[in-house]
Amino acid sequence: MAVIDTSTTTYTGSNLRPFLNAERIVKRFGAHRAIDDVSLAVGRGEVISVIGPSGAGKSTFLRCLNLLEIPDSGVLAIGGDELAFDDGAPPKRAEVARLRRQAGMVFQSFNLFPHLTAAQNIELAQKRVLGRTPAEAEGRARALLERVGLAAKADAYPSQCSGGQQQRIAIARALAMDPELMLFDEPTSGLDPEVGAEILSVMRELADSGMTMLIATHEMEFARHVSNRVVVMVDGAIVEQGRPEQIMTEPKSERVRRFLSAVLGR
Repeated sequence: MAVIDTSTTTYTGSNLRPFLNAERIVKRFGAHRAIDDVSLAVGRGEVISVIGPSGAGKSTFLRCLNLLEIPDSGVLAIGGDELAFDDGAPPKRAEVARLRRQAGMVFQSFNLFPHLTAAQNIELAQKRVLGRTPAEAEGRARALLERVGLAAKADAYPSQCSGGQQQRIAIARALAMDPELMLFDEPTSGLDPEVGAEILSVMRELADSGMTMLIATHEMEFARHVSNRVVVMVDGAIVEQGRPEQIMTEPKSERVRRFLSAVLGR
C-alpha cells in the first residue's frame, strides 16, 4: 500500500511519483495572494478532504489543479504530464487541455444545460472532446446514470430534477470523460441534509472503487470517515495535514483548533 509522508508532501510507495503533484502554486487576484505557495502530493487512489474556513482558498486551489484558473507560478504534474507556470508566459492551450482531461470536476452549482436532457448533458463533451459516436456516448451516459441511481431520469430535463438529482447528473457527466482524478468543490453546498447524504453516498462509492479524489468540503463526518488524509487551508495556505483522526482530535495548530471548535461545536 502506498504511503504519504504528510510532513513533507513527498509521496513514497509502490509508485515512484505521486499521481498528482502541485509544487509551490501561487495564484494572485490583483495584489491578493489567493493561493500562497501551496504544495501537495496525492497518491493514486488517495482520497483527500480539503477543509478550512470560508475564503481559505479551497475552491481556488481546486480550480488551479483543473486549470480553470491558471496559476501565476509553480509546477503542476498529473499522471505523466507536467506544466510549469511563470508570470507573463501562459501555457499553450493544448498543454492545458491535455492536463485538464485527466481531472474531472464537480462544482457547487450544477452547470447543466437546461435545454438538454440528463443523458444529452452527459453525452455532449464525450462527442466533442473524446470523439465518441452518438451511440457510444449515449450508452456511456445511460450506464453512468444507472450507476448514480438515476436511470429513470435519462430523458428528463434539469428543471424536472431535484437539486440532488442534478448534482448526481453532474457527477456522471464528469465521470463520462474517464478522468483518473476527481475534484469536488463543495458538492453538497446548498442542499438539504437528506439530499446531501445522497451525494455523499455516490462519492463514498467512488472512493471505494479506488478513484483518486480531492474534495473541498464542510462535511466533517465525511472527511473523518472516508478520507485517507485531511488538509486544512487558511488564508490561501496549507497550515496542517494528516490522517483524519489526528487532525480532528489532536490538531497541532491553534488556528486549526479554533476552526474545528467552531464547526464541530466543541
